[in-house]
Amino acid sequence: MKRIIRLSFIIITALAFTGCSKVVFMDDEPLAGSWILTDAAHKDAYGWYPVTTGVEGGVFTFYNNGTARYSEAGVVMHGSWQIFYSNDGYYDEYGNYYTDSHQALQVNLSDGYGENIDMYFDNVDIYGNRFVATNYNNHNIERYRFSRY
Repeated sequence: MKRIIRLSFIIITALAFTGCSKVVFMDDEPLAGSWILTDAAHKDAYGWYPVTTGVEGGVFTFYNNGTARYSEAGVVMHGSWQIFYSNDGYYDEYGNYYTDSHQALQVNLSDGYGENIDMYFDNVDIYGNRFVATNYNNHNIERYRFSRY
């Protein structure tokens, strides 16, 4: 009798654990949503200087599935975006150099007629309703500040 009870307990326990599943809810990607470029600048040995990029008047929309859209006055571009971790050296939004693990951002958009927006940022810092992306191009540090649209 003890053997049957012990065997029943083992079978019930095994069935209980195999019937369980773990559900993990992921928060939405913090960059998902619509953004506008609010400031662009580059830094050289003499300081920061404002830069006109040509995309100040448009809206970037980043979707959770990795697709992206840019729209501005009748121009619509579609493409992709991704954030990934990198261990290469990078400059932050103040021009300070670091070599720790950080997030980088890549955005590739096209209108299908030969016009493209291809942006790569060595570092991206997300602060809720704004984010700052930087890139070093062998001469200057480039800094782009975006705000939620």
